This record gives sequence, structure tokens and C-alpha cells, in this order.
Amino acid sequence: MWKKIAIVSFALWIASVGFVVYKIQYGNAVKVDKRMEIRLFPEERELILGEMRSLLVGLKGIIQGLSTDDFERVKESAIGNGMGMAQDVNPALIAKLPMSFKAMGMGVHKSFDELAAKIPGATSKEILKEVDVIMSSCVACHSAFKITEKLK
Repeated sequence: MWKKIAIVSFALWIASVGFVVYKIQYGNAVKVDKRMEIRLFPEERELILGEMRSLLVGLKGIIQGLSTDDFERVKESAIGNGMGMAQDVNPALIAKLPMSFKAMGMGVHKSFDELAAKIPGATSKEILKEVDVIMSSCVACHSAFKITEKLK
């Protein structure tokens, strides 16, 4: 009898671990059109979209700084979009996001930190090349994911 209980317990444990791994990998995403749809509550969706808008503001600051040779502004804008920006996100929200989305997002933040470190001594053209690489990640993310509202 105890062997049956042990086998059932082990099977339930494996199923639970499998479910947790699946949720970590895929979050709340489902495939739609050619993109992965991420369904979030309205306030969670607004938080993610707000962060994306902040990234655009930072990119604008970089481009504006380059246009006026204000490399201090370029550096401040790059730092503002770095990993420090991503620290205050709710862990429950992070768990809902697919791993590929999280990896892309963290990669973008890290790229901004790396850009900020390269700015002293870099030319405008070198900085723009880095911005082009970062923007390629943004385009790839928007091509791969669709964030929609989930009703409560």
C-alpha cells in the first residue's frame, strides 16, 4: 500500500514541477497571428507598455544628445534605460511573461548599460551603431509579441 502512495506522490510531484517549469518558460503567452500573445491585467499591461515608452524617451535623449554633441546627455539617457530601470518590476508579473520576452528585455537593458560604459571616447557614429543594434532588439520584440488585456 505504501508503495502505491509513494508512486502517486512522486507522479504528482513530477506533474507539479512540470507545470512550474512550463509557466516559467511560457508564462501566460499563447500563439496568435505570427506573434506570441501575452495576456495581462490592464495595470500590468500598462506597466510593461510604460517601460517600453520610457525606453523610447531614453532613445530620444540619446539621439538629441548626439545631435548637439552633448555626450553627457547621451550617457545619462543610456544609463536611465539600463538595468536600474528593470529592478522594480513585480515578481508576480515577471512570472507571467515568457522566458524569451524576459531575455529580450533584460538584453536591451544590459545593452544600454554597455553603451553608457562605451560613451567616453566613442564617436557619434560608433554610438549610433550601438543604438541601431539596440533598436533591432526592439523591432524583433514587437514583431514577436503582442501584449493584450486580460479581463479580471
